[in-house]
Amino acid sequence: MRTTLSALAAAGLVLVGGIAAAPQASAASTYGCSGSLVDTYDLKTDNGTGTKYGELYLYYSSANGGTNCAAAVDTHFASGVTKYQAVYIWRCVAGTKAGEFCDYDQSDHNSGTFAWYAGPARITGTANRCIMVYGRVDDPNNSKVAEKSTLASHCG
Repeated sequence: MRTTLSALAAAGLVLVGGIAAAPQASAASTYGCSGSLVDTYDLKTDNGTGTKYGELYLYYSSANGGTNCAAAVDTHFASGVTKYQAVYIWRCVAGTKAGEFCDYDQSDHNSGTFAWYAGPARITGTANRCIMVYGRVDDPNNSKVAEKSTLASHCG
């Protein structure tokens, strides 16, 4: 009897573990981007010190001379709650160094009222270039904004 209960308890833990892993699997989704996840940034209120409303995901693929793609994902509000969200990505001009604010020669964005995420926003020809990204998730109930912007990074 104990063996049966132990086996059932272990099976239950495996089942619970599988259920707990499901949200992580969806977080690993590419949100319309191809390639590998290369960076994740928290989208927080109060200039990055407040409540986390989401994450900004950055992907890279070697296709088309290097392709970077980004999505801003709501991880805070209930499923189906619509709110303003935005994602922007810029390819810096040649010669830009990591950590600089850059002039850019290519950009893309996706913004509007969404239930889950903004994106994808993608740019090509990034194999030897820096990029900058920006993501945003607004609170649907007040004027709080969670956002993150980077300086030039992921420089080829």
